[in-house]
Amino acid sequence: MGKFKLQTAQNITIEQNLAGVWQRLLAVVLDLLFLGLFYYILIYILFSVHFNDKFSMWSFMAVLMLPYFLYYPLLQYWNNGQSFGKQIMKIRIVKADNSHPKLGDFLIRWILRLFEVNMIPGLALLWMLFSDKNQRLGDLAAQTIVVKDQVLGHIDQSIFEELSPDYQAVFPEVRSFNNQDIQKIKIVYKQAVKKKDEKILHALTHKIALLLHIEKPENMTDEEFVNRIIKDYNYYAAQQ
Repeated sequence: MGKFKLQTAQNITIEQNLAGVWQRLLAVVLDLLFLGLFYYILIYILFSVHFNDKFSMWSFMAVLMLPYFLYYPLLQYWNNGQSFGKQIMKIRIVKADNSHPKLGDFLIRWILRLFEVNMIPGLALLWMLFSDKNQRLGDLAAQTIVVKDQVLGHIDQSIFEELSPDYQAVFPEVRSFNNQDIQKIKIVYKQAVKKKDEKILHALTHKIALLLHIEKPENMTDEEFVNRIIKDYNYYAAQQ
């Protein structure tokens, strides 16, 4: 099983399982089925519409092509790196530095997809088979990889933390973080606690304090501090 080491914002390395070539191919097949069903419905509607002239008909058909061109970049951008096919296969697109790709990255992948999938069938597959990270040309150009969606698949690795009704937050600064930041922090925290690695906990504590411009209270251990940060984030997120 291929693995890829991702560098988090806390300067801690996490190993992620790369999505297999067969998983990516199945995701493509599923996406094509979704698009096929969508166009089947639209074509059925098309035949029930009476156009007054050819220009109206061709204009309508041109509009029909937009979903095909927008499906991948827009859906993957708004759906955290996943098309419907990737979501079913539990894989997602991430940047090599584990950040969320920007819209421009998804557009680059899509433009090159037209070349390596539509114009030269098999080129993308060939490139992935000979790539150590299962990347196609679009991935290389956008500096993205496709990984297994393990993080979101387990409740203990999600951002959720159950809080008592009388819980009081200590660090309001955590509101500058987002879900993805806390998710990364929690993954590293869980791994460090499991391995009883004080060095990673200390490095994580230092990085969090630096990012939030705060100091760890002297009466807190590194483990208590990070755990409190995660819980405080959940507290403020619940207030929104």
